[in-house]
Formats: sequence, structure tokens, C-alpha cells
Amino acid sequence: MDLLIGLDVGTSAVKGALVSSTGKQLALGKRDTRFLYPRPGFIEVEPEGHYASVCDLIRELASHAPARAKVRAISMAFASGNTLLLDEKGRPLINIINWMDERAFNKTEEILPALATEEVHGTVGWPWARGGFPLAHLGWLRKHRPDTYGRAARYCMNSDWLMYRLTGRWGMDYSTATTFYLIDQVNRCWHRPFLDMLEIPEEAVSALGPSGSVLGPLTCQGAEDTGLSQDTLVVLGAFDHPSAARGTGFTRLGDLLLSCGTSWVGFYPVEDRNLAIAQGLLVDPFLSPDGPWATMFSLPEIGRRIDWYIDNLVLLEEENPEQKYTIFSEVSEKVPPGAGGHYYNPFIDSKHVPQSEIDLHANRSRDEIARAVMEGPALRMRYNIERLAAAGIKADRIAMVGGPAESPVWPRIVAEITGLELKLINGQTAGAVGAAILAAIGAGLFRDEGQAFASMGGNGRVITPSAKTMKLYDSVYQDFLERYVHEQV
Repeated sequence: MDLLIGLDVGTSAVKGALVSSTGKQLALGKRDTRFLYPRPGFIEVEPEGHYASVCDLIRELASHAPARAKVRAISMAFASGNTLLLDEKGRPLINIINWMDERAFNKTEEILPALATEEVHGTVGWPWARGGFPLAHLGWLRKHRPDTYGRAARYCMNSDWLMYRLTGRWGMDYSTATTFYLIDQVNRCWHRPFLDMLEIPEEAVSALGPSGSVLGPLTCQGAEDTGLSQDTLVVLGAFDHPSAARGTGFTRLGDLLLSCGTSWVGFYPVEDRNLAIAQGLLVDPFLSPDGPWATMFSLPEIGRRIDWYIDNLVLLEEENPEQKYTIFSEVSEKVPPGAGGHYYNPFIDSKHVPQSEIDLHANRSRDEIARAVMEGPALRMRYNIERLAAAGIKADRIAMVGGPAESPVWPRIVAEITGLELKLINGQTAGAVGAAILAAIGAGLFRDEGQAFASMGGNGRVITPSAKTMKLYDSVYQDFLERYVHEQV
């Protein structure tokens, strides 16, 4: 039996799946990410602890392999955009700077003055992110920690560093490299002006390659750390949302993947990269040049806002926090569409919920608040879906993955607000299954993503929205537009 391990190295947790080449999921696992907050606005992860956690998860998954079965390959999807510096011996000089870190926010003129003359979005594929992600992190380190920056011999992310620790080789796929903000996405190479701006020699960053290509086998140490054999291959993965699209089979034009995690992301395969750029969207290389590009819109960190509402306005003191999502679903189901004319505001700041927002809910039941919190992101998603459809980027069907996809209530709300047939497949494991698909391609078990998904992806189930409820939500949506979108978008 040929086995594959796929990891989804997300923002708040690392999830993994041990999958057979016929699609049987033999084991699932998870390790939470431990964040460090050394100063206000700083969000970091300790590198060696991160590596040990990933290896521990791989070892746990591998322990479930049947006798005489072989783990052929491993690959990883990443919620990337995290930054790490290493010395000449490959030792970390700093903690991993997380993509949510705010130390460089709104400091472009101070830390990267030459960036004013550069077209970031068209080159990299992602719009300039105010100061998040490695391009800004590196600029901040160069200015504010010059001694440490000057000692660096390797500039990387947690993604290529983890794979280096396993294989002794440096490599990064084009998809993950987009989040580094140093790539020329169309020409599939490092963007020399950005490297020069940061005084980074090209030999100090990883070699680039396509998702699904082999980086190398495990080293002796990598095999010891993971419990796998030295001939297990490590295969280049992808950014997490493109990986989840592979894990759901949503790889064609007209598909829309709704990935619900720390941020909620809408992911579309598209033919025209320039159209996506013109709409100000994130662009991923995805299956190009032999297939579509992909584009994404995001509701950043909305998962944190949702958790705040559940923890503070839905969950009662005497209730078990470990059951909060089950309770959240149960109470939301008690309220009809529209939450009694009450709407969760998806535009408030994600970390600092104002007193006015708390006061707004003072006369609402927790059932209404729960329903409104479920409906708010879906209403916002519909707004983006309609805006992009008008621009020529259309969705014919939707898949939903991530924690909210496991709710017995939420997916139907999303289907009926958007008016789209919704498929549930691989839930919280879609990113890991997509990584396992890439591992299988790298191991030579399948020709491409389509063939691999046909064998490994599974079937899932489809939710068809009710025409009656869709009509109710049309009225809710129009009210939502008048009360929120027209004022704030």
C-alpha cells in the first residue's frame, strides 16, 4: 500500500493526514501553534519548537501506517508569509516573525523608501500589505536590527526552513514564494530589484520550483526526527488555499472555494491574471502555465472576530468552552433567517471590539447574536461574489472547508445567502489532503492533480439551497447593503 503524508501548516495550528493512494484517510492529527508576544504588535514563533511540533505530528501520523505499507512521500501546504533569518551554520538568528505581526505596519517610507518606485502587485501577484509579510519584515530588520540582519546568511520563511531541516536542501514552490513578496511571479524567478533593495544575494534564498516537484529524500536526521525512512521523498507544496482547492477538486473555471480559518478566503481558478490584478485581488500561480491561475479575496482575521463573539456574547459562564462551537451551532439554529433584523458587523477591527459594538448587542438574545455572527461573513462573501461576477470572475458552485464547514448549520446558511450549490468535502483536512495529492504526484503515483483527486479526493456531499430561504435572504442582503456596505466599502 502506497501512503502519503500531507501537512497543512496553518496560522494557528498544524494539521496532518496520512492518506493512501486510493484516498483512504488512515490517520488525522493536529498540533496547535504557540505564539510569542515579546512586544505590543509583535507576533512570533520559536523556530526549534515549531520544527519539533511538526516532526512530532509526522511521527504520530506515520505510527498509524499498516504493516508493510510504505510512506512514499510527504508534502506541506503553508499559511505562509512568515520570516526567518539564519546564520552561516543554518542556525536561527531570530524567532519566526508571523504574517500577522504589526511591527512594520504603515512604515514603508521609513524602512523601504525605494519601494515607492516599484510596482509591487503586478510583479509579485499580491497587493502591498501595509507592512505585513516578509518584504516588510526584512526591511524592518535591516533598519532596526542591522547587526542581526548583517549576520544573516540565509533569508527564508518557516516553509522552506522546515523542508531544509528534513532534507538538507533549499527549495520553495512558486505559490508559497508569492507570500515572500520577493518573486517575479510571471517569469517565475526572484525579483532582482527587491533582493537588491534588501541587500540579499540570490544564493541566500531558496531555489524555486513547481508545486509537486521533488525537493529530495529525508536526511538521516530528518528520518530520525520524523520516524520515516530515509527514502521518503519531500515534495514541494503550495500556499494553503491552492492546496485546499486541490483537496476539494475545485480546480476549474467557475469553481469557488471558501476557505474558513483565521481569515476567510474566496479562491477562484481564473484564466486572466491581469483581470485579477485589475480588481486588486491576490493572485496565485496555481496550475499555470498548463492550467489556470487563481485569484483570492480575503476577510482578514475574521476568525478571531467570530471567536470573540462566541466567547464573550454567546457562551455562558457555566458552559464548557471545549463545546463552544457545538453550542454556537445549536443556539444559532433557533433563530430564523435575518436574526430578527440584527446583523453582525464584519467591518469592525479584529482585535479591539469597541464598547459601542458590545452595547449594540445589549438587548439581543445570544441566539440572535449567534445567528447574526453566522450570517455576517456569508453576507460579506455574497457582496464579494457579486462584485467579482460583474467584473467577469464568476462562480457556478462553491465548496466550503475549514472549521465552520463542520457546523451542521453554517454551510446551509452560506449556500442560501450566496444562492450557490455548496459542496462539503474534506472539511478541515482539505489543505492536508491537497498536500498529500502533491506528494503523490511527486512520488510518480499520478500524472496530475485531476488524476490524483479522482483516486484520493473522496466524494463529499452537496447542499442545494432552498428557493424559499434564498428569497428571504435576498431581502436581508439588500438591508445589509444599505446598513453596512454602502457606508463602509
